[in-house]
Amino acid sequence: MALKIGMIGAGGVAKVHALEYDENKETELIAIADIDDKAKEEFVRTFSVKKVVSDYREILKDTSIDVIDICLPHFLHKEVTVAAFKAGKDVILEKPIASTLDDADEMIETAAREGRQFFVALNQRFLPAHQKLKEMIEQGDCGKPFLALGIIIGDELTRMNRRDNWKGSWDKAGGGALIDTGMHIIDLMHYFFGIPKTVNCDFGRFVVEHENKGDDNVVVILKYDDMIANVVVTYSAISDNWSEKKDIYLTNASLHVISEAEKPLYKIENKGEPHYIDVPHDTNWWVYSVRRGIAHFIDCVINNREPLVKPEDARMALHTILRAYESARADSFHAMERI
Repeated sequence: MALKIGMIGAGGVAKVHALEYDENKETELIAIADIDDKAKEEFVRTFSVKKVVSDYREILKDTSIDVIDICLPHFLHKEVTVAAFKAGKDVILEKPIASTLDDADEMIETAAREGRQFFVALNQRFLPAHQKLKEMIEQGDCGKPFLALGIIIGDELTRMNRRDNWKGSWDKAGGGALIDTGMHIIDLMHYFFGIPKTVNCDFGRFVVEHENKGDDNVVVILKYDDMIANVVVTYSAISDNWSEKKDIYLTNASLHVISEAEKPLYKIENKGEPHYIDVPHDTNWWVYSVRRGIAHFIDCVINNREPLVKPEDARMALHTILRAYESARADSFHAMERI
């Protein structure tokens, strides 16, 4: 019997989640909740659901629903996630896990106490190019890594330039580019190399107008015992298409992923031409990786297996980001704590 899915939040990313539920034979999307009538109307024009409500608590009361998928602004994550666990539901949550470590801890503890599965959608770990990249680093044939670069060239100016929009606001999002899309690159650095020893950061609000908004440009340095990882994120590139690139320099070769490319993963040796490595891919890689992550979690729920991405991974990514923000404000390097 298919898992019954109830979604809370009908905005942009929710439609990507719903695509997977619509086509996955193991799931049935039966309910959507959102206080925004326009968002609900747009959602149900594309997806057929039996229950359409404004109050998410109505969905939590539905005993037929197995999994709650939460696609809400960051400041609502803890309240709704904890309520879902207490209602006996497994949870899929869009990143970040929360805006504070205390909230993240309460969510993780509630999931454990209630015996529920908890998956935070750090979808970039499910891009095959990233999985193969990690495998090649760990195999050791390319040598030891000494420098990693993660770069996101993006544009979120429309929403960030609206004072009343939650996107990028300190109070409702917890920050700007770093805690939002930058979360993915920080998590990938953890995925590839583990937890850094120190973190240093500088950020600014150079293009976004409103003072209640966070960083629209940010640079982070993660220092390990024997390497450095640099993360650069802009939300101000209105002239360019969205682009994400990861470059790993090792003692015998360099490895590169350009997410939007038709052939995303390649290796360079001896100053030669790129050698492209075959991996499953879709140039609409964001949708592709989000759907792969959701399909993985659904399989874990059905087969009672632990997901590859644990909520503690999402907490650690948040921890690094909060330390990065602290470093920027203090203008100093901050030591990471292993928690």
